[in-house]
Parts: sequence; C-alpha cells; structure tokens
Amino acid sequence: MSESLQILLHTKDPSNRLYVLVLELNSSTFLKIKISSPQEIIERSTERKYKSPLKNAYMIFMTDCSEAFKTAKSEKKFRQNSECFKDFSLLWSNSPKEVKDEYERVFENYKKDHSVNFINCNSQVTQLQII
Repeated sequence: MSESLQILLHTKDPSNRLYVLVLELNSSTFLKIKISSPQEIIERSTERKYKSPLKNAYMIFMTDCSEAFKTAKSEKKFRQNSECFKDFSLLWSNSPKEVKDEYERVFENYKKDHSVNFINCNSQVTQLQII
C-alpha cells in the first residue's frame, strides 16, 4: 500500500504556511498536514494539559497528522479511502528527508521556546537551603 503513497513538503502555499501533502495515487485522495509552529505546539500542550513536553520531531508529526486526519474525515471521499492514512508511523518512515528535516527544525525551535516559557515552581525549600 505504501507504494501508492507519495509524500512531499508543500512550500508554495499563499499563506506562507508549510504543509506535508500525502497523496494516495490509486484513489486520488490526499491528506494535507499543517506543520505546527513552535508557539502552536506550546499553546496546544497547555490547552490539553500534557504532563510532559514532546520528546522528538516524530511526536510533533504524529500530532499534526492526527489533527489533519480528524479534519479530513468530514469529507466522504476521504472517509471511503482513508485506510492508508491511518498509520502515522508508516507515513513518517516513508517521508522524504526534507519533511523530516523540517520537523527536526520545528522541534529544535520548540525546545528553545519551551525552555524560555518554562517557569520553575519549586515551592519546597529543603533544610539545607535554610541553613
């Protein structure tokens, strides 16, 4: 099934937004995945109350795929041909280097932004600090 998929980085969107396009050539169905910005990732993490920060670029890709899949399911043609888009790890492993590199870049920026926005709230003071 993966041989009928074509995955590419779409950089020519009028909004200057980056997308990953996954094309299923046999059914002429596609999935348009919006690449999240570091700020969007931080806001989503806060909104959804994630217990720990994202650990790698693949986790961001997986979250973006999930969002795109939920949106695309509203279209009948996509629902009828959506099976090949459900395996996010397969999509990641078949993605070209430019897609993975873009997600690595987003992840590195996310780590920088996330550490800047992190506030240490250690309200406990140990006995050694008091002395």
